[in-house]
Amino acid sequence: MAPLSERAIALLEVCLVTSLTIFIGWILEAYLGWFTFWGWCLKALWATIILLAVIMPKRSFRAYGLLPINSHFTLKWCLIFIAAFILPAAASITLSTVLGVAKPAKLTLPVIILNIIFLMIFIGLIEEAYFRGYVQSRLNEAFKKRWRKIIFKAWNVNYGMGLPLTSIIFALMHIGNYWNPLTSRWEPVWWMPIHLLACFIFGCIAGALRESSGDIYTPASLHGGIMTAYTFLLTYTSELTLNISLFISWFIFFHLLATFFHESKNLEPKAIETKQQK
Repeated sequence: MAPLSERAIALLEVCLVTSLTIFIGWILEAYLGWFTFWGWCLKALWATIILLAVIMPKRSFRAYGLLPINSHFTLKWCLIFIAAFILPAAASITLSTVLGVAKPAKLTLPVIILNIIFLMIFIGLIEEAYFRGYVQSRLNEAFKKRWRKIIFKAWNVNYGMGLPLTSIIFALMHIGNYWNPLTSRWEPVWWMPIHLLACFIFGCIAGALRESSGDIYTPASLHGGIMTAYTFLLTYTSELTLNISLFISWFIFFHLLATFFHESKNLEPKAIETKQQK
């Protein structure tokens, strides 16, 4: 493991960059909250921060997960993870419409396309590029990957403290959904701790996908797929239908995880990394 000072510097760096990102987000909400696309501006800023954090210190795009190790493997599993959430959601919305119980949300085609782009790219891809790309990779440079198993024996992946620390930062950042001191906004709800815990658990899953695949695109597809399915289910269906659809999707996803981890072992650069660690 790296010396204590190196670990402290890495942790301090990601905390400072994340704090700056949160503060700028508060400013944008305070002064651009009236602007329909202010959320797009915020995520575009995140993308800029990610690029600067990698380019300025001359870090490797591949090491930070921005370039896939194996394009065929990445594309295959991205499509599978997206389908695991989108197909049940589409089926649920279609069934609700046929039965005449769908909500009367008359979204135009351009609005639907913009929503999909925002959820898949500006939330799914950019957030994963930041957390699992920049933050987790930076912490991995300082914290050795000492562990091999996540919960179940079949879920084998090399990871270290960088993964749970990133998940904690990811969860805490979602406090911004409820609080902005610049606008005096404080909107706590009873399920806020559950939301933060769910964000931490999701962060651990996304972090494991990032470590196994070697890039940020598989967790990004999962993140974007979940957000897209949830948003459209919430728009068109009842809460019961939403929960049933997401339960089916998560069941499918967890059923596929063992296969994903097994296939990821055959990625050549990862095999070399494992030998070096031994």
